[in-house]
Amino acid sequence: MSKASEVNILEISPKDRLFFTGPFTEISKTHITLKNATFKSIIFKIKTTEPKKYCVRPNQGIIHPQDSAIATVILQPIEEEVLTNCQGQHKFQILYTIRDNDQPSKSVEELWLVANPALVFHHKLRCFFESPNEAEQRKKLEELKTDVINHKDALKLISELRSKIDELKKENSKLNISVSETQKRLNLALKPSQFPDLLTYIVIALLGWLFAKFVI
Repeated sequence: MSKASEVNILEISPKDRLFFTGPFTEISKTHITLKNATFKSIIFKIKTTEPKKYCVRPNQGIIHPQDSAIATVILQPIEEEVLTNCQGQHKFQILYTIRDNDQPSKSVEELWLVANPALVFHHKLRCFFESPNEAEQRKKLEELKTDVINHKDALKLISELRSKIDELKKENSKLNISVSETQKRLNLALKPSQFPDLLTYIVIALLGWLFAKFVI
């Protein structure tokens, strides 16, 4: 059976831990979100190591391209003392594979019967149990981690923008120097030459000499 890490066709949330919040003398519910990241249909199946303690609805199904499915996981009422030593021991396994579009319309059970084992991927979730206060603290911590990540991403973006601005400033400085040099060359090219004035003086002097010679 293939490992889920080998491909990224199904986005699973939560990724590795499934939390249940007490009191556990009553039914406790949580959810698993499955998002199809492909442009083909995916069939899935959810199994548990403790089928007598949990109920999953739906426990299998088809997820259409770019669509999502939400499975509700129900923990049956149980004495909290029983769960004390069970942190991380109860597990859920999500099996999934891409549906062969060439297959005729079949039920999910029939599709699993003809699925290629080499193309079946799996993902595991471990179960953890917490009090309402612990659940609140965990959610606050997750929000804080998200804020830190967003803050780091923002700082990284600012740093990249500053670096880009510095590069643009350097390019602009080079451009200004180039424009200044071009302007100087243009001014020299357009500056009136002194040669015509000198020629004028020579012509006047020559005419004056000729005039004096022939008139006198």
